[in-house]
Amino acid sequence: MFMILVVLHELWHFTASRKSGVKVLEFGIWLPPKICKLWKDKKWTEYTANLIPLGWFCSLKWEDPTDAEDFNAPDSFMSASFWKKIIILLGWVTANFLVAWIIFTTVFSVWTQPISILPENAIKWQSTSLLMPTYSFLEEKWLLTWEKVEIPLLVQNVSEWSLAAELWIQTGDIFKTINGEKVNVRNISTILKWLIWQDVNIVYSRDGVDGEVRTHCPQDKCVLWIAFATSGTLDLQPIKFPVHKAMWMWLKEIWAQWKLTFSALWSLCRSFWSLNWAEIKDSLNALSWPVWVIKVWESLIESWSWILYLAFAWIISLALAIFNVLPIPALDGGRVVWVIIQKVFRIKPEKYFVWEWYVNTVFFVLLMILGIYIILKDLVVYWWLHIPFIW
Repeated sequence: MFMILVVLHELWHFTASRKSGVKVLEFGIWLPPKICKLWKDKKWTEYTANLIPLGWFCSLKWEDPTDAEDFNAPDSFMSASFWKKIIILLGWVTANFLVAWIIFTTVFSVWTQPISILPENAIKWQSTSLLMPTYSFLEEKWLLTWEKVEIPLLVQNVSEWSLAAELWIQTGDIFKTINGEKVNVRNISTILKWLIWQDVNIVYSRDGVDGEVRTHCPQDKCVLWIAFATSGTLDLQPIKFPVHKAMWMWLKEIWAQWKLTFSALWSLCRSFWSLNWAEIKDSLNALSWPVWVIKVWESLIESWSWILYLAFAWIISLALAIFNVLPIPALDGGRVVWVIIQKVFRIKPEKYFVWEWYVNTVFFVLLMILGIYIILKDLVVYWWLHIPFIW
């Protein structure tokens, strides 16, 4: 499914380029170095297989300024008009949102349930996504009811890399109070949400003996990464709307997913700007891609939830779309910025190419390093390994 999403993205560049009169030199499976050429079509586009399994790519005619004839040819990207360049680079966003509209309308009009329910303290504000909501949002929309009982917080599992693990919280501990307030299964995430960027004092019981630990929550979330043993009833209602309302709800869902994505991106950027290795490591540990995505899809396949499978596919597609339009070199949004700079300042094509090539190459390498780091981190976590500087 992930490869299908990437292929659809690159097919837009491919189709838009050909419709705009720009020659496509190569359409590659995975990323270079090249393994072999699969075939060449009548318009002299090569279809290739490559070594690095991190996506697909579409290479356009214009990438060799030393070849003046090709670089300035009528069918090169450099010779295309300003608006054709924009359509080639960003027109896929329209197609992506159109398909998302169809998918989300179908999902919401048939029926669905949340893919994941976020704790209140996972983000600064309440998530209004129906596919990734908070408990309080579901209660507000009458989609969730709880049994009104106080359930002791018995720790069932502690993530190895978590804040709770650093505090030496163990399986079997019972949480009693946080900053003097008595906690239970229902209220802990709400209490922690109000302690973002504050000191936290946790009193717990272990083998009948009380203990106390202190920590400080970061400014973007206050998550301990602990699973608690729960009991009582939790009634989750299916999400279903009439078709005319479902056609409107997809816009709200896209806006909610947009906020969730930028919340994660802002957290990562803020950590890097701080130049604090502890903060950077925490943010990197919170990122998972693509191993986590594959595991979620696997669980949806095993449960035969084809509606949720489809919904999750387009959540990932929207996240890719949002990320790709950011004005970062090597991404489509970054290349659009360069096209605008050339247009506004009337930079000569040869000079424009040199500057864009160097900047894009540097950022592409950095993005690949980040991607490889995250993949390795996910794999070593999945296999319970410890590798210095990774996990």
